[in-house]
Amino acid sequence: MKISSLRTWILIVSLAAPVMLASPWPEVGLPASETAPSTAADATDAWLVSRGLLGSAMFGEQSRRDMITPPAGVEVDETRQTVKQTGQVLMQVKSWNEMVGDDTIHIEVTTLPSHQYEVAFWLFPNHRPGCAMFQWALYDGGRALQSRFWRNDAAARLAGARDLPVELYPDAVPWMAFLRVLDAPREGASGTLNQQITPYSYVGQEVSAKGTEQISVPAGSFSALKVTAQVDIATVMPNWPRFVLHVIEPVVPKNTLYFEATPPYRLLKQEGTTFVGGPEVTTELIRFYIAGAQSVVAAAPAIRTLGASAPAALGSSSILK
Repeated sequence: MKISSLRTWILIVSLAAPVMLASPWPEVGLPASETAPSTAADATDAWLVSRGLLGSAMFGEQSRRDMITPPAGVEVDETRQTVKQTGQVLMQVKSWNEMVGDDTIHIEVTTLPSHQYEVAFWLFPNHRPGCAMFQWALYDGGRALQSRFWRNDAAARLAGARDLPVELYPDAVPWMAFLRVLDAPREGASGTLNQQITPYSYVGQEVSAKGTEQISVPAGSFSALKVTAQVDIATVMPNWPRFVLHVIEPVVPKNTLYFEATPPYRLLKQEGTTFVGGPEVTTELIRFYIAGAQSVVAAAPAIRTLGASAPAALGSSSILK
């Protein structure tokens, strides 16, 4: 599984295999977004198509990695994920935000230790939690290999399906999503990140801010807000007895994230496993800069090819609550 920012996706799939086998995903087609916009949502869809991020446009010439570049003036964050024990590079991610109407489009371009790369976006409404839309595609030498599309639309939910939370996210999320679900980016804050894993079910992750620490990463030294996230096993197995869940809970992997303690709350570091039984990985901010500007913070070394792997994480930039 090589889906950008899917360290959470891989973790959830490992824990929720019985649920997913019972309720497999149907085929999901791409939206007909090339039509003339008639509403704000249609206008956003049209913008995404013109940007090469949605629909058939994601598989055309404008979807090439060198064409999906940040506009001048936006901050770009670059993160690198490695295997903690060996230092093997799993991926390097360039991420930034673009404003479209009343929404934030979070875009990520991921370089893998091969000729493959990934392009993904998440549409976050600025004045409410949750995600409205997500798409990801994997490319090899500019040729699209796989893609996934998700839209948070209550009208499209299947009859008889389990009630899903309104503030829903797709199975793949960028690190900034963990900060968005907090009631505020401060010590003691908490929240739940609900991710849809099948048309019938979702998984919740309990997210909490533990306090501030001083940490150093390749991009510099910062005062960081420590945030932990752990899957709520009761949402994976809602019909299992509580005493069984209590036994399982201690072995459920946990991710620890460090965000800059002041705006724009950049992701500085992440530590945890990408999936049950998987290796410990570390994600670090290696540099950030303003697109189109000359000065940068820290140097971004080229990604090293140390063997094939199953990557799973992302960087983050500014958060809008």
